[in-house]
Amino acid sequence: MSSAEVNLLTASVKQYHYKLKAYTGLVNRLIIAQMLALVFSYVGATGMMSSGNDELTVTVSTYSASMVIVFSIFWIITIAITLTTKQYKKIELPLVGTRISGNLSDVGFLLTASVYAGMTSSLFGVLLRIIMYFTSDSSKIVFDEFSLAFPDLLLGMVVAILYMALISAMAYCTGVLAQVNMAFVIIIPVLIFGSLKVYTNFMQSVFKFYVGETFLPLFALKILFTSLILFGISLLLSNRMEVNR
Repeated sequence: MSSAEVNLLTASVKQYHYKLKAYTGLVNRLIIAQMLALVFSYVGATGMMSSGNDELTVTVSTYSASMVIVFSIFWIITIAITLTTKQYKKIELPLVGTRISGNLSDVGFLLTASVYAGMTSSLFGVLLRIIMYFTSDSSKIVFDEFSLAFPDLLLGMVVAILYMALISAMAYCTGVLAQVNMAFVIIIPVLIFGSLKVYTNFMQSVFKFYVGETFLPLFALKILFTSLILFGISLLLSNRMEVNR
C-alpha cells in the first residue's frame, strides 16, 4: 500500500469522525421526525373496516408504523442532498484532505446514518405496539401477529437499513449532479415521473427487481451493488468538478 493510499484512508477516517460530531444536529432531527410520525401513527389508523347487520356492527382499525419509515426516508434524502451543498462542504475546510476523501467520509456518514435510521425505525414500530397495548382496552386488541418475534424484528431492521442505504446513494448522486449543473434539479424529476408514465412496464420490472426479491442475500447484493455504483458515480463526478475548478 502506497503512502498516498494511506494518507487518503487516514484523511477520510478523520473527516468521517469529524462529521459524526459536527452533524449531531442532523441526527437529532431524525428522532424528532420519528417521534412526530409515531404520534401520527398512534392518532390515525392506517386502515379501517366495518361489517355488521341490524343488530351488530364490528369495526376493525389497523395501526402501522409505516409513517415512521416514510419520515425516515425523507430525512435520509434531505441529509444526502445537504451533504453535497457548498455550505456543508465548507465544514471540511479546517481539515486536511481532498474532495475524494471528503466524499468518502460522506459515504461513510450516510451508511452510518442509514444503519441508525433503519434500526430506530424498526424499534419505533415496537414502541407503537407497546403504547397501543398499555393505552388501549386489551379486550379490543387482536393479538394474532400483534407481538413481533425477534427474528422478524431483526429482518425488518436489515431490510430498512438496506433501503436507507440505496435511497441515500440515489439522493447523494442527485445532489452531486445538481452541483455539476443546476439543470439536473429539473431534469431528474422530469425523467423519473416521465418514465413512470411512458415506460410503465420497465419501471414495474425495476420495482420488482428490488422490492419483489424474497431471498435476503440476493436482495442485499442487489441493493449494495446498486448503491456502490451510485456512490462511485458521485465520486467520479465530484472529482471531475475539483479538476475543472
